[in-house]
Amino acid sequence: MTKRVTRHLDRRRFLTGVGLLTAGGAAGAAAAMANEPAVTAEGPTARTAAPAGSGASAATVTFRTGPSGRLVALTIDDGPTPEWTPQVLEILLRHGAKATFFRVGKRAQAAPDLVAQTADAGHEQGNHTWAHDDLTQHDKAFDLDTLGRTHELLARLTGQAPTLCRPPYGRIDSVGLAACAELGYAVTLWSSHVTGSNARGDVDAILRRPSPGSIVLAHDGGSEPHASLMTQLDRLVASMTETGYRFVTVSELLAAWAKARVGRSSAER
Repeated sequence: MTKRVTRHLDRRRFLTGVGLLTAGGAAGAAAAMANEPAVTAEGPTARTAAPAGSGASAATVTFRTGPSGRLVALTIDDGPTPEWTPQVLEILLRHGAKATFFRVGKRAQAAPDLVAQTADAGHEQGNHTWAHDDLTQHDKAFDLDTLGRTHELLARLTGQAPTLCRPPYGRIDSVGLAACAELGYAVTLWSSHVTGSNARGDVDAILRRPSPGSIVLAHDGGSEPHASLMTQLDRLVASMTETGYRFVTVSELLAAWAKARVGRSSAER
């Protein structure tokens, strides 16, 4: 019994020491931790936030969903970029698929036509901060600013305000969640990742065990995109579409999940 207690305490000390404080850390750790600096060590309790006002304050966090049909959400991060965004759009068009693009604000500002083109094609625009900022490394005022600037830009470029946020590196804590709640954002993480370093292997793994409700992460900006990633992304969308899956936006996936929950609840009465 003593050994078990000691191991538990050692694990708590380790987690506290490295500052493992994020809701999405498990999803993004393999892809991000090797290239990113360690999160600053915190005390035994994670950072806390004090939402403004006296009304309700809530922000949901979704890794995957459970719709009744064969629906999957493809999410594309870190763009837009002139080199890779058009290639992703071509893949989606070829297979009649929809996606959600989580935009870095300063890149959207540099390529506004690509944002408008993506929205005009029926794809959803989400918020990925202004400069790919780690929300756990800043205070609430900064988080509100980096998300707010991107929000205003995407709303102006597309005529529709975004409703989803993806925190860079999948890192978010109570301070970032409070900012998202204030802006009315739902937080979207992911259940599968097609990486730049192992695109073929990642797609093979998804195709071996396809799952309705999955949220798949890929990139059209940053260091991950390359020709092989685009080839494998095309294979993923083509193969799943041929077996009866349909790629929808995250908002459509969330709506289908909500409908399925209502249906199951009614059937149980």
